[in-house]
Amino acid sequence: MVSVTTSDNRRQARRFPTHHPAQIMLGPEAMISCTVKDISTGGAKIAVKRHMDLPESFELYIAAHDLQVRRARVCWRHGDFAGVAFSAEETDSAPAMPVPELLQFEDCLAQAAMPAHLAATPARKNLKLYRTTV
Repeated sequence: MVSVTTSDNRRQARRFPTHHPAQIMLGPEAMISCTVKDISTGGAKIAVKRHMDLPESFELYIAAHDLQVRRARVCWRHGDFAGVAFSAEETDSAPAMPVPELLQFEDCLAQAAMPAHLAATPARKNLKLYRTTV
């Protein structure tokens, strides 16, 4: 087993272990699911299925405490993992793709409480609720 010393680590920023779900955006309706395994200000290590081809650069949508959108470039790939570097100029420009509009919290609650066969139908108006007494 080869030991890794501090001088072997070429990263400038400290890495933090995570397990955040993420999406690699390939286009408006094409994405690859992945998991961010560790992250720093300069890049991340992502877990992605070995058979999935990755583009050289892409938008990475990370679902952490808030939605983070980072422009990423693939630096290395080994099996089910890939290392990506975040673009330095990403703070100066908007993401290449617009962030999808988020639902209101009340809408999410209503969809979660609704049975699956009704969730796909348009919202019903004038819903009457009846209370029964026991």
